[in-house]
Amino acid sequence: MTIDIGAGKLLAQEPTCPRDADGRPRVFVEGSGAYLTDPDGRRWIDFDNARGSVVLGHGDEEVAEAIARAARGRSGVGTAWSPVLDSLLGQLQEVCGGDVVGLYRTGTAALRSVTCAVRDARDRSIVLSSGYHGYDPMWHCDEPFTPNQHGIVEFLFDLDVLAEWLSRPEQVAAVVISPDHMHLGERWYTEFTRLTKEADVPVIADEVKVGLRYRAGLSTPLLDPAVWIVAKCLANGSPVAAVGGDAHLLAALEDVSFTSYFEPTAMAAATTTLRRMATGEPQQAIRAAGDRFIAHTRAAFANAGVPIDLAGNGNLFQFVCADDEVADAFHAAAAAEGLLFFEGDNQTPSAAFTDEVVEDACGRIDRVSAALTGRFTDRELTEESWYASAWGAMDGLADRPRTREETTAIVERLWED
Repeated sequence: MTIDIGAGKLLAQEPTCPRDADGRPRVFVEGSGAYLTDPDGRRWIDFDNARGSVVLGHGDEEVAEAIARAARGRSGVGTAWSPVLDSLLGQLQEVCGGDVVGLYRTGTAALRSVTCAVRDARDRSIVLSSGYHGYDPMWHCDEPFTPNQHGIVEFLFDLDVLAEWLSRPEQVAAVVISPDHMHLGERWYTEFTRLTKEADVPVIADEVKVGLRYRAGLSTPLLDPAVWIVAKCLANGSPVAAVGGDAHLLAALEDVSFTSYFEPTAMAAATTTLRRMATGEPQQAIRAAGDRFIAHTRAAFANAGVPIDLAGNGNLFQFVCADDEVADAFHAAAAAEGLLFFEGDNQTPSAAFTDEVVEDACGRIDRVSAALTGRFTDRELTEESWYASAWGAMDGLADRPRTREETTAIVERLWED
């Protein structure tokens, strides 16, 4: 039976997934390493990797074997505590730090839980926030810079707005940010940390996306967060998220539990993946492969006169297109060559990007560039291009020179879109 996934679909949700030009989800029937296979037998190179969760590659043998052992009851049971859980907790504390560590199934659930815990511990109502924090209405703001019904203030990574709110620290329970390393640099993090430390307001680092991706640990040492969350690079696609940090701030987590807490296959996937990520070797391999692809792609676009640049580095990067028309043409050409990109957002290569895969990807991007040659000679990248791209990836403002008046004007344009 074929289930309609278009109008009148059976699935109640509208999940994030690759889609074709008509908005229909793309279907893949197999994954192996860096490649996906569609129902027609066509092989695609996966730069999406379940939004960065499949960090070691599809069907990784070591992870698959660990999951199979656990599924057969040989690595603990879902009923009770197991040595695998002890191992995972110890690994997480060693790699990411913290007085205490907790586990969840999703980063969204983990972040809500720790934010509420910190707010209770601090007995203050306002939470300053920047970045994407998952599908949770708690974080939705109808307008920026103003508290929503949950006390969340979206400051959009603007340090001037942050400083204004931190001038009243007695109201602020915490600052929650999703670190970005494509559009925010060391200067931004240094100033952010100075502001939060001077105000004595704890930082919650929502590293669901970037934690463990750049190095063996949290991605942003400059932050020195009181609480952290990691998820996407933790279990090669299995549903596990972890939190850690100050024991006093996380005291309310003692009452958190759920039926699948001890589920052995998720524990096995996490311990096996984290053991490798803790060496830093997968991250180094991803960086080398990704940097090679970026350098080749940037040169190909320049030679073809295509108004597209790339932000970030090989661990996590984004295509910055001159405008929406250029972006649409680029993604159509990429799909025609079997390059699966997370449209309008960040690209996350896996450790399965061998030299052969990179060579294949570079050949395909050359054909994409050739298909776009001469089509957009009247376009160029502008400040608006960079702000729009940053907004799509980080739900906020890139760290670029601007006045407060310019900030207001940029936010008014992007917020409505």
